[in-house]
Amino acid sequence: MLEVQGLSLSYGKAQILFGVDLEVREGELVCLVGPNGAGKTSFLRAITGLVRLEARLHRGSKAGEIRLEGEARFLGKRIDHLLPHQIAQLGLVLCPERRRPFKELSVEENLLAGGLLLPKGEVRKQLAFVYELFPRLQERRGQRAGNLSGGEQQMLAIGRVLMARPKLLAIDEPSTGLAPKVRALVFEQIARVRQEGITVLLVEQEAARALALADRAYVLSNGRLVRQGPARALLQDPQFQRAYLGL
Repeated sequence: MLEVQGLSLSYGKAQILFGVDLEVREGELVCLVGPNGAGKTSFLRAITGLVRLEARLHRGSKAGEIRLEGEARFLGKRIDHLLPHQIAQLGLVLCPERRRPFKELSVEENLLAGGLLLPKGEVRKQLAFVYELFPRLQERRGQRAGNLSGGEQQMLAIGRVLMARPKLLAIDEPSTGLAPKVRALVFEQIARVRQEGITVLLVEQEAARALALADRAYVLSNGRLVRQGPARALLQDPQFQRAYLGL
């Protein structure tokens, strides 16, 4: 479904990613884990077109040249030259880190904003699907998004992205800034999304929880892939436990 080969990314003289290869097959939940600063968010920004957009906006600036190399294919189509909205229209959609709702809008207005790429006749149908998946959002549909709790805002962020009817949902660090009990709830929600038949690429620093959900996993460190394989096998690997789980 998603095939990434030799993805490298540099900002001026600083290289962030070094020849990363990754594959996500239809129906899988694949996680990309690693410590802070490993390049996980940069990887997601690269495959969803945000880095290319950033390069266009900063072309000729003093910030330094942004160089993106390698190939990315989604459903057999090259996407590494496309912009974010073009990639989203193909069905690869990003749920960004730290939720970022439109705080002055209501919950339902936020969700409807996520459905702008859908045909008009499909918007209400998809809204009903999101409410069925997340009843709490339906309960809060008239409330300002800025007044929601952190966990509810994360639920809204996922729901808003689901309004675009993704074929592959890329989720960036959904547990960031949340209390332990709320984190557990968020991971339950991600599992439910996968149960609905949506392929998921999960980027997460909390490796143990991510691996418990995933079919396969990739481990990124200092911009390089250092491990990959079945998630359960990695969880049981003593070397991985010492390096990334603190055991």
